[in-house]
Amino acid sequence: MPFVTLGILWCLLIKHLSLHWTLDPQYSFGWFGPIICGYLFFVRWATRPAPDFPLAAPARWVFWAAAILFLPTWLVEQPNPDWRLVSWLMALEVVTISLCVVYFLGGRSWLRHFAFSISLILATVPWQGDLEKFIVRGLMDLATSVTVELLNLFHFPALQHGNVIEVRSGFLGIDEACSGIRSLQATLMVSLFLGELYRASWIRRAILILIGVAVAFASNVGRTFLLAWLAASHGIESVPQWHDSAGFTILSICFLLVWISARLLCGPIKRLQFSRKPAAMVLPSGMMMALTAWLVFTVLGTELWYRSHETQETIHWSLVWPVEKEHFADMAIPDPLGDERRAASWVDEKGNSWMVFFFKWFAGPPRSRILARLHRPEKCLPSAGYELREDRGVINVAVKNVQVPFHVLNFDCEGKQVYVFYCLWQNRLKTAEKPRIRDYWDDRLVGLESVLLGERNLGQQTLEVLLFGYATPQEAEAAFRGEMGDLIRVKG
Repeated sequence: MPFVTLGILWCLLIKHLSLHWTLDPQYSFGWFGPIICGYLFFVRWATRPAPDFPLAAPARWVFWAAAILFLPTWLVEQPNPDWRLVSWLMALEVVTISLCVVYFLGGRSWLRHFAFSISLILATVPWQGDLEKFIVRGLMDLATSVTVELLNLFHFPALQHGNVIEVRSGFLGIDEACSGIRSLQATLMVSLFLGELYRASWIRRAILILIGVAVAFASNVGRTFLLAWLAASHGIESVPQWHDSAGFTILSICFLLVWISARLLCGPIKRLQFSRKPAAMVLPSGMMMALTAWLVFTVLGTELWYRSHETQETIHWSLVWPVEKEHFADMAIPDPLGDERRAASWVDEKGNSWMVFFFKWFAGPPRSRILARLHRPEKCLPSAGYELREDRGVINVAVKNVQVPFHVLNFDCEGKQVYVFYCLWQNRLKTAEKPRIRDYWDDRLVGLESVLLGERNLGQQTLEVLLFGYATPQEAEAAFRGEMGDLIRVKG
């Protein structure tokens, strides 16, 4: 029963993290995390030391603190699978419970022996948004600058426009996939794995991590330079056919260089000397039975709470396209994002240009909430040459007694002001009669309120509007409010 209970805990953690590994390309390497952890644990089990006697009292307090906290974490996770703080809390709780079980089995000697193999799963947890955004933005800027310098050094004229490289044949955007964050995160996990596999000292492990970071950045600059060279030599249209293959090739070279560095730094892998020490002491049976009961209560109680609210009707809205506008035209969307998706452009009565992107995800799977929050203007527009100038906060547009919130951002594109209005909307339950804490669905207080209201797996949609040609932000906002009042149709 103890190992079945631990297995269920790890399955719940992996089920949650697998959403990010599947939907976010930056964390696709996470699928190797459980395999690597399992392999390292097997190696450690084969070479386990003799167990010693644990100090049960402190470990029990830590064990029960992690177990009790798992209930509110699991409750909050259901309507907020994209909240990365919840991902970290869940991972830390499962790792802590597992380490406590190891400590009960073999004391301090076993805890030191198995701790790294269990804790390595933390390398696959998505980084906090602000940290990730800071690193991605820095890597994109640095990779773009270095690539432009190398292109000019090799007599391929190039200019930098934010995160866009201008060559003779056109413009090449440096997006998140080209920033190097994916190879950096994957290389970090590989460096940690090789350091443990080679039983390296902590100083050598730190050196190996630094080597991995340097190799990851150099490899990514090589990839960006290759794509920019192809664009300059053979035209922008040649880049898509080489983009993915170049990425996988560079990533493979990166891993090979890190492995060679580990081999040179740490020497050959030490031969395993299989242990014949006693397997373990006896686990506290009462604690493990209580943990099993608590886990069953947590999962079943959470399901009962949310399922009792899932049959209620929701309030949502749709968009009516102004096909009568001058120069109205549908725009192609190459990325298959959203269950429903549409983009259009038109020119208003004063000659100002509008570009509108509308995406909708159906209610049901938790993947909808994660996908709706992956693509945001402050993350996507810089790769197209837009530079963020001002974040003006959130405004509300009143439509049929419903406040529709929009995040307002000012961008600069080739010296021209672009006013962006972005709405991230989650359908709400009709039973929520009292005013909400806030209507903006990217606010974490609203995410906590969803737990109290039993809101889970609701429909998601995003609306992004780009305005060109307006002289001031006030004029753009006034025109936007007037237009949205006619285009948005509230239902439910």
